[in-house]
Amino acid sequence: MNRNSIACSLDREGLAKRGKRWLELGARAAVEVAATDRGLRLAFRADEGVEDELRRLAKLERECCAFADWSLHVGGEEITLELAAEGEAVPVVREMLSGLL
Repeated sequence: MNRNSIACSLDREGLAKRGKRWLELGARAAVEVAATDRGLRLAFRADEGVEDELRRLAKLERECCAFADWSLHVGGEEITLELAAEGEAVPVVREMLSGLL
């Protein structure tokens, strides 16, 4: 993978709006952000509306940041979002939402 394929397709305004949505969701329901071998794992409380917003955001991220895999796992009282990549994209993925908490 080369550096050109590790890019977000959002412009500055789009990135700011998307970031605001992530921060609002994080403030409302995030319980853990942890680095993994291939990226980042984020855990959220399964409060009302959280799963729907996570699904919407993950779908949008798959479109603009196609270099990463975005996997949602729902179980019990938590919803987990796994962000994973390969090679030089791993540090980029780890940085993307690391400041959510």
